[in-house]
Amino acid sequence: MNFKNLIGSLLFVGLGLQGAASHAAYVLDKKIGERNLGSSGDAAELAALKEITGIDSLVQDFKLEFSMGDAFQNPGTLDQWVLDIAPNSPGYFLLKFGSGSTNATADTFFFQNIGELTKLVWSNADVQFLSGGDCKDGNDGACNIGRLSHYNGFGSNGGTVPEPATTALLGLGLLGFALSRRRNSSRLSR
Repeated sequence: MNFKNLIGSLLFVGLGLQGAASHAAYVLDKKIGERNLGSSGDAAELAALKEITGIDSLVQDFKLEFSMGDAFQNPGTLDQWVLDIAPNSPGYFLLKFGSGSTNATADTFFFQNIGELTKLVWSNADVQFLSGGDCKDGNDGACNIGRLSHYNGFGSNGGTVPEPATTALLGLGLLGFALSRRRNSSRLSR
């Protein structure tokens, strides 16, 4: 297979995977940490996220109180949730739950928005089953999505978090450049 066919095939597969993903369940966002912050305010939540990420330039983009109509189950799943909030750019978010009368050791969960950027997506297991499932011994109904108090979105002030597709395309471009340099240098040495 020559170089042009290789690059064409890689791009075709990448675009095909991107198109196929839009018709399936939304991609889970990456959980990056959790804390038990109790009755904390915005400043404590932001400080915890900065500690987890090591990014000091993060700022709060939005804070929304949860209402039952905000979330829906991820299509084709029984244990994943989606918030459709259309953030302006890739970034981070947190989910804050009421955790009283449960076995949960944390009430605030931090995520990097890496999947469908217009959605915030998590599983019950990501949040110690506070959004659904068995979170208290002997009481499978102790936790449900109604425990979600609020959710915050954060972005970087002075820098952006690259989208996964952008990073992948940059990687493909660098690979193509390296292969073309190698191919040209082998021609010159003949």
